[in-house]
Amino acid sequence: MELRVWNVINPPNKPAYYPVSTPQEAYKKIVELSAVQLMNPNVFSNAFGLEVFEDGEWSEWYNEYGEDVSEAFEN
Repeated sequence: MELRVWNVINPPNKPAYYPVSTPQEAYKKIVELSAVQLMNPNVFSNAFGLEVFEDGEWSEWYNEYGEDVSEAFEN
């Protein structure tokens, strides 16, 4: 399974992508990037997510309960 974290700083800018191996690794990467971006006065807002490559295209990752990466690991 191919996975990547996407991150948009100050939307509607284009996303940056970070390859990851597991959803757990993705959540750790999101937490890490968030912490760094919170300290940057030029970052006014940001957005994150996890995508999976299936059937030749990227789509948003959801677990078996329909939760995205943040919902799945914040609890």
